[in-house]
Amino acid sequence: MTTYKEIFGKYVKNYSSDPSSDIEGQIWYNSTSGTFKSQVSLGAVWASGGNLSTARNFLGGAGTQTAGLAFGGDSITAVTEEYGGTSWTAGGNMGTARFGLSGCGLQTAGLGFGGYTTVNVNNTEEYDGSTWTAGGNLGTAKRGMGSAGIQTAGLAIGGFTTAVTAATEEYDGSAWASGGNLGNARYLLAGAGTQTVGLAFGGFTTANTAVTEEYDGSTWTAGGSLNTSRRALAGAGIQTAGLAFGGFTTAVSNATEEYNGTSWTNSTNLTTARSFLGGIGTQTAGLAFGGSPSTAATEEYTDPTLAVQTITTS
Repeated sequence: MTTYKEIFGKYVKNYSSDPSSDIEGQIWYNSTSGTFKSQVSLGAVWASGGNLSTARNFLGGAGTQTAGLAFGGDSITAVTEEYGGTSWTAGGNMGTARFGLSGCGLQTAGLGFGGYTTVNVNNTEEYDGSTWTAGGNLGTAKRGMGSAGIQTAGLAIGGFTTAVTAATEEYDGSAWASGGNLGNARYLLAGAGTQTVGLAFGGFTTANTAVTEEYDGSTWTAGGSLNTSRRALAGAGIQTAGLAFGGFTTAVSNATEEYNGTSWTNSTNLTTARSFLGGIGTQTAGLAFGGSPSTAATEEYTDPTLAVQTITTS
């Protein structure tokens, strides 16, 4: 009979209480309960986080699930909030109140750009963890862009000027320069990744689209299409591990999908269906906040979610 040691090269460890572990598939013997146990994946899950102080949609975001940033939004606000993993607290207000803006970067090094006041604007602002200061203006005033990257290497993707645009702009920490055009002009799309390894997906042309494109720092090429065509969705992650969630199809959507660099796979739905929401983080630790219908709700995405399971013979 083949033993566990012969298969995996190690013995099953003996514990009097279940160990703290984040290793899927780990097996041990619990001498107190007299049972074998294992760490198993329950799959992805969205869980409620702390609500925004100000309910809003069409806002910008930056950062991670445990150090997030939300700024601007509908009602033309300059309000900024910082997320610490459980709750939102007030940050420094933006210099220009606006909605329809985009963002990237970190909570202590954020970037907000474009948007709409009573007209489209090209304003760029940089956040240092407490205060926003003016950065270099976008080449073209626009709203509804996808975004990716960091404060010193940002990406503004597509958007709406006086019409839907395919333009890409790259930020170097002080100025924007033209990048390669999207293959498909659109706005209300989502983005993920970095300035040189970017991802753009979904959005609106004359209809909702499922198109995904991958950026190499100069050129966009076709990737695998979303399973659900939609606009006003949010994104997180990187080009080879992307996350798409929420948006609008023929109604607000709670659909969540994961990208592996080639194709999208449906995952666990958001608890609250919404469009025009903020989204940041990674494929395994995403954050969704705000959105339309106007909400302050925040949700945290974890994949995989692990749990201890007793091994039985049944």
